[in-house]
Amino acid sequence: MKLNIFSKEEERYYHAFQKFRDHLLMPLCKILASWKVKPEYVSFLGFFMIVPFVLFFPTNPWLSAIALFINVLLDCLDGPLARYTHTVTARGALIDLSCDYGSFCVVFVTLLVYRLTTAYWALFYILMYGLMLYQVTYCRKKNIHFFPVIRSKYYLYLVLLLLIATGVNWFDAFFVLFGVYMMVTNIFLFDRIRCSSKS
Repeated sequence: MKLNIFSKEEERYYHAFQKFRDHLLMPLCKILASWKVKPEYVSFLGFFMIVPFVLFFPTNPWLSAIALFINVLLDCLDGPLARYTHTVTARGALIDLSCDYGSFCVVFVTLLVYRLTTAYWALFYILMYGLMLYQVTYCRKKNIHFFPVIRSKYYLYLVLLLLIATGVNWFDAFFVLFGVYMMVTNIFLFDRIRCSSKS
């Protein structure tokens, strides 16, 4: 089973970006392939970088930000490595997705633990986010046409970087804005799914 969270319209642009990224990272993929590094190892290492993110967050936010940046870079590398070594599998895609969103959840919980946001809006946001991803994946699996949607994970990371760099905390505004956006998106996605089940 192919894991897909993009609409058909988004997929065209994503494939173009994917080709550009694969070409850009090919020299590094060649080195890793010669060292027998598997794409799953890159995914797991990316997830492991969340450990220093959490450990350094209260005492050295910049080191924490560097660990998160490495996590994002490794997340961008495992796919190109899998395609370069011709080892693209559903299992590898699931590991990649699990490590990716597992990392996101740890970052999210860290914000809650250090009270950088109002828990109500943060939990509203994560509930809407999970529901949106579920509905998007369901639509692709059932071949239900849906519209492009905004995935806000990297925007959240940018808000975190803004906090570390300037001390300005925009998390509440971010969670309200994207929480409401995803709530409306989920209503429309649910309507698409409901209408397709009737036809």
